[in-house]
Amino acid sequence: MKIYPGLLILTVLAACAGNSSSVKQTPAKDSMTAMTPEEVEYDTALVANKRDPVCRMPIRAGIYDTAHYKGAVLGFCSSSCKDSFLLKPDTYPLVMK
Repeated sequence: MKIYPGLLILTVLAACAGNSSSVKQTPAKDSMTAMTPEEVEYDTALVANKRDPVCRMPIRAGIYDTAHYKGAVLGFCSSSCKDSFLLKPDTYPLVMK
């Protein structure tokens, strides 16, 4: 009688293992799209600065994110530069247009 529960467990595990190899689970296209950030191109004429205040990259090379500071919209090359700026905005010199 002790052999039957063990045999039953092995049978269930073997059946489950056989089914998992034949079924491929791929995420739906909508869920994959939702995970990737949407790339937005900002017009450089809409921001007040010529260079990223943190890394000093020219804004004309591309704007990844923006922030409002002292009534102006500032452009940043990356979210990490924006986050660094927002922690201590007075430590970074601004090159305005």
